[in-house]
Amino acid sequence: MGDMQQFIQAETEKSRFQNVIHELNEKCWDTCVEGKPSNRLDGKTESCLKNCVDRFIDTNMLILQRFEKKAGELSSMGGEGGF
Repeated sequence: MGDMQQFIQAETEKSRFQNVIHELNEKCWDTCVEGKPSNRLDGKTESCLKNCVDRFIDTNMLILQRFEKKAGELSSMGGEGGF
């Protein structure tokens, strides 16, 4: 039973990761690309996409750190640390 739970958890995490990547693509594309793109990105668009991705990653890392801190607090209080 434990192996099945681990498999399901891994697949769930994989799905969440794919959803985050999809959201990142949509958000940054809509923000940075105007009109129909050409074969190459211009410097302004490339810079915008890089900054958008960096902000998105920084935000997600901050959220993850807060969840880890909260889980640690719950665990030290004698809880299971689950969500």
